[in-house]
Amino acid sequence: MKNLKITYKCRFLFWFLLFIVVITACEQTEKTEILRESKQEQPSPDESAPPADDQKAMLVPIKDINGEFQGANGWLSNEKIVYTVNAGTGSSVYIYDLFSGSQSLFYKSSAPIVAVTVSPNGKYVLIRSSPGTYESNLTVVKENGEAVLDKSLSAFDLAVEWNPYKEESLFVSSFTEDWDFTSYHLDIKTGNLEEIEIKEPFAKWADENNLLYLAWDSDNPSLFAPMIKRQISGDNETEILENIFQFDSEKNRVMTITVSSDEPDQAVYTFMDNRFQKQSVLAVPHLTRFSDWLVPYYDWAGDQFITFQPLYSADSDTYAGDFQLISFNTNEGVKDILIEGMENTPISCSPNGKTCLAGFYLEEVIMLDSKDKVPLLENEQI
Repeated sequence: MKNLKITYKCRFLFWFLLFIVVITACEQTEKTEILRESKQEQPSPDESAPPADDQKAMLVPIKDINGEFQGANGWLSNEKIVYTVNAGTGSSVYIYDLFSGSQSLFYKSSAPIVAVTVSPNGKYVLIRSSPGTYESNLTVVKENGEAVLDKSLSAFDLAVEWNPYKEESLFVSSFTEDWDFTSYHLDIKTGNLEEIEIKEPFAKWADENNLLYLAWDSDNPSLFAPMIKRQISGDNETEILENIFQFDSEKNRVMTITVSSDEPDQAVYTFMDNRFQKQSVLAVPHLTRFSDWLVPYYDWAGDQFITFQPLYSADSDTYAGDFQLISFNTNEGVKDILIEGMENTPISCSPNGKTCLAGFYLEEVIMLDSKDKVPLLENEQI
């Protein structure tokens, strides 16, 4: 009996231990399955968040050019640019989306197109074609491709300034081969091209109804001139500032460039509102030329003034350094160095200031956040 009890006890113990092992194994299996499912539902950081390079919008270079690339012309939006192609005796203007690669024909001319200018808010595009050496056709096309104005002028060359306060208004100066000029006020809505009397052909808009220009004295050549404010209609003029080397204006702001007598190796950029109240000042090294100073290329993007600055002051013919691409916040007076080792070339920036076209054909795209530089054309067909 004693042995029988021991046998029963052994069998009981055996089945009990086996039960524990099975239960434990099942629990471990269940935990493993739960953990596996949990990992599948919560991917690793590498799977849930793409790499930083994938998070930024990737640029799509232009692949197919139907002719000879003449150059990019400016921005319709933060993504879309306008560029011109020559083919045979005519030219075509295209709209291209840098980030989707979509492209559409915007305007086609049987005569060569010599200049394309986008209005400040991208509402209109002014296309200048030249059927002959001394003839210019001005065509204004809306962003949807509708031509709203077509004018002809006898001109060897033209200078055009859009009114940033009223995009239907333009200041136009036509030049003869001897650089005599006639200036006009062009109203897109009415189609009127009204000749105006002004002493200088390169004027900028102070506000909706007034122009700014520098009153150079041809009898007493100087590096500096007073800034004059003049009504677009009428002859009322007022001297605003003096001793200005160069100036520019955008909507609600004016920039002047001069040189401080205390630091003659520095160019002084002064930024004001359009009531000429000073907002900020930027001083940078400048390069001298035979008769004046070199002003590096620049563009505006909102409150940001984007330009190239040399590393040191010198004669422009002997300067051996590169340029820094900088951004200056005109409201806060803060300068940031964006990219080192740049060449001073024309530059055109998107409205949000995140992407710029640079180069003498605006053939390179600069992504300012990532500092990437990408050819606009896939095969650099220039």
